[in-house]
Amino acid sequence: MRPILTFSALASVLLLNACMVPADPAPKMDRPQLKTAAQVDVKRYAGKWYEVARYPQWLQKDCASAAAEYSLNADGSITVLNTCIRADGSKRSVEGSAVPVDGTNSRLKVRFAKTWYAAAIPVPKEGNYWVIDLTPDYRHAIVGTPDRRTLWFLSRSPSLSKAEFARMKKVAREQGFDPGRLVIDAHTRIGN
Repeated sequence: MRPILTFSALASVLLLNACMVPADPAPKMDRPQLKTAAQVDVKRYAGKWYEVARYPQWLQKDCASAAAEYSLNADGSITVLNTCIRADGSKRSVEGSAVPVDGTNSRLKVRFAKTWYAAAIPVPKEGNYWVIDLTPDYRHAIVGTPDRRTLWFLSRSPSLSKAEFARMKKVAREQGFDPGRLVIDAHTRIGN
C-alpha cells in the first residue's frame, strides 16, 4: 500500500507542477516566429556560461544564481551540467544530455536526470533549447523556447555591460518575449 501511495503522491506533485506553468505571455498569432542563430559552432559554444538573467522557473525557485557547462561528446551529443547556487552558498547540480535538432546546431533537445519521470516529460521534436542570439565572439547568448515560457541570458562571465544587457533585452522583446519578467541572477554585475 505504501508504494502506491508514494507513487500517487509523486504523480500528484508532477501534475500540480505542470499546471503551474505560467500562461503564454501573448497569443501565438500576435508574436513573430522565433528566429534562431544562423549557425552555432558547438566546439566554440562548449564551456562555462553564467546565467545573467532568466524567466522564473519552478525548477530554479531556490537558485540565487546559476551556471551551465557544456561539453561535446565524440558521438556529437553534448553533456550539460547545470549548477544552482542557493542564497546560502550551497550548490546542487543536475546533468543532462543535448542533441542538435538540425544542421545549424541552434536548436537542441535537452533532457535532464536519468530517472523514470524525466523520460515521461515530453521534449518537442523541434527542441526545447533554442539559441536565439549569439554574439560573434561567443561571449553572450540568449536561449529560449518557441512558446516564450523560458528565457535565459547567458554570458561567459558574470559581468555584463549596460549596453550589452540593453541589447539582449531588445533582441528578446523583438522575438516576442517580455524582458520585464526577467530575474537577474545574484552573481550578475551590470556595469559600464
